[in-house]
Amino acid sequence: MEHPLYCFSKQPDNRYLVSHATVQRIHRGKRAASDICSWAGHIAECELEVHAFKEFRIGTTPEVEDSMRITPEQALKEPRHDLVVCMAPMYIYTDWETLLVGIETWIALGATKIVVPVQSTSTSCYKILKEYEKKGLVIIRPWPKWPVLSDSNPNGLVLSRGIEESHVNCLFFAKPWANMIAFSDIDDILLPTDPVNIKAGINVDILKTIFAEHPQAGSLLFEHRDVQFQLPDQDNAPNTLAKFNFDFLTKSKHKMNCNVWRMKTRVVVNASRVDSVNMHETGIHRFGYVQTRVPCRQAHFYHLRHSHHTVSNPVNIDMSILAATLNRQWYSRLESFKDFKNVALNKSSTESFEDFDRCMGAINDEHWTLHVSRCLTPHVCFSRLKRDVDCIGSRAEYDFFRSGAGYFLQTTNVTMTTSDPNCEAPVPQLVSGNHYFAP
Repeated sequence: MEHPLYCFSKQPDNRYLVSHATVQRIHRGKRAASDICSWAGHIAECELEVHAFKEFRIGTTPEVEDSMRITPEQALKEPRHDLVVCMAPMYIYTDWETLLVGIETWIALGATKIVVPVQSTSTSCYKILKEYEKKGLVIIRPWPKWPVLSDSNPNGLVLSRGIEESHVNCLFFAKPWANMIAFSDIDDILLPTDPVNIKAGINVDILKTIFAEHPQAGSLLFEHRDVQFQLPDQDNAPNTLAKFNFDFLTKSKHKMNCNVWRMKTRVVVNASRVDSVNMHETGIHRFGYVQTRVPCRQAHFYHLRHSHHTVSNPVNIDMSILAATLNRQWYSRLESFKDFKNVALNKSSTESFEDFDRCMGAINDEHWTLHVSRCLTPHVCFSRLKRDVDCIGSRAEYDFFRSGAGYFLQTTNVTMTTSDPNCEAPVPQLVSGNHYFAP
């Protein structure tokens, strides 16, 4: 059922232009008929007075007195980018080595901007991101928790709204200056089917070729293949950027072959042709464009998950050219890190996710029984291991507004600051409202 929403923007004669917004569920296609999730993301589109770029109002009734003032984020001015990467939100993230693999690989293969939403991460990871941001390669987007979910599980607080809405947020953020956008995790990367064929900018060539083959495609749906992947032994691992290199990638000798169908997928879009997306599917397409599934044998993402020491149904791969390419790029970039390259960093922590992986495996098994909804997954799996790492978290305050029979929530005072214990971002507080209780 559509949520009623009205937009109010002041005209030059001081009267309000009132428009009835079109509201659509982010994933109105694949899961709309059978959705039983308690929370679902929506997007709203309404007409505004042409000069109303600094503020406007929204309400659930057509009365301006019953509306909340909104200050929209100003569009970022950027040159055109052929390929932008929107990462999933980082939370309790302490693995700076995999972070470097993801950033440097995407850049080497053609991405020119990587957008990273951060809920909480180790101080080391955050400082690395800030260095890349100074170089114009990364944009950090604070991504605070949602204040009204009751579960204490950080995965629930992030994933139940965070994956869908952070990617939709990133899509609209990057649309004005991105031709193509890939949506992925830090450890999921598009590579040639045979990594021996890696060369500078090849991902842009791969994607442009596939879009040219499918002129009706607004988005491309890729499978991903688990890759045997192991970070350097942490007892002997480098603890500074100056000592780091990508030689350990040569130990990745196998990936899952294309004969096994995978449930999980990754999405790349033509930014002008879609209005909603997450990592696993595309929602609303514009102008009659459609989602197109790319055969695994033609192209797929590589899943460099730390827990994949072995993979099922393996096929041999040679990652030596990727390692050499990244090492050359890394050594040429290293001096630009200046004194930071010699600063001691935390150990890349991955052990904390082992019980999370076991839980996710059990839930995936349940999915095949069709007895559970996919919205169950993020709420029930979380990591229980205590982390003794200095961390940064996204902190925010929220205002709420009762309009008619509905409520609006709006973030204010978003900052990056020291995290709560155990590397968790603080749960935001509702600090003001126009009603005697919050939703």
